[in-house]
Amino acid sequence: MRNTVATLVDTCNAERSKGSDFPTIWKEVLKSHPCVSGQPVQDSGEAGPILRVPLLTGQFLVFLGSHFSLL
Repeated sequence: MRNTVATLVDTCNAERSKGSDFPTIWKEVLKSHPCVSGQPVQDSGEAGPILRVPLLTGQFLVFLGSHFSLL
């Protein structure tokens, strides 16, 4: 499952680097992905607002505005 999650992060970042916004990435990549376990939740971090997407691994895929990472 770790490889799948790492690939998901890479895919999301690749789409972001092509100019896709979060709603597009959610619709085309994340919403139907088997590792995603729920809807995105808005939160805030040190750098400002973030979106957290819960994963089956117990981790969160975090969108920081410019890129995705794992938390």
